[in-house]
Amino acid sequence: MAGVETVIDAGPIPYDAMPLHGDPDLEHGLRHVGLEPEDTSYRPIEVSLDAIGDVRSMPRWQNMGHTYIDLVREGVELPPIVVMPTRSGWTLVDGVNRTYAYWALGRATIRAYDLIEASRLHV
Repeated sequence: MAGVETVIDAGPIPYDAMPLHGDPDLEHGLRHVGLEPEDTSYRPIEVSLDAIGDVRSMPRWQNMGHTYIDLVREGVELPPIVVMPTRSGWTLVDGVNRTYAYWALGRATIRAYDLIEASRLHV
């Protein structure tokens, strides 16, 4: 089951109505888990970085660069990441660089879009 989150809006927000609509990385991530982007919907949440399974391997990601870290330090509002629930927490569908920046800066939480459709996959 996915980790604790704060629901910002219960949604659902259809894919074509979200700000990340048309993002090629997101579309690739969705298709990678067997979903067509147009068939997905989301809800905005705030999630603990510790609840995202991919974060556990970030200490080994030394070559990610500092572009996103610098943007966050400057106060730039980056788009939310996209996550989907798994039995052990959350997994990233899109937003590795944004998540890494928040992790590297020691942030506790990050804004995300919860892929509502993924809950049926039980990855």
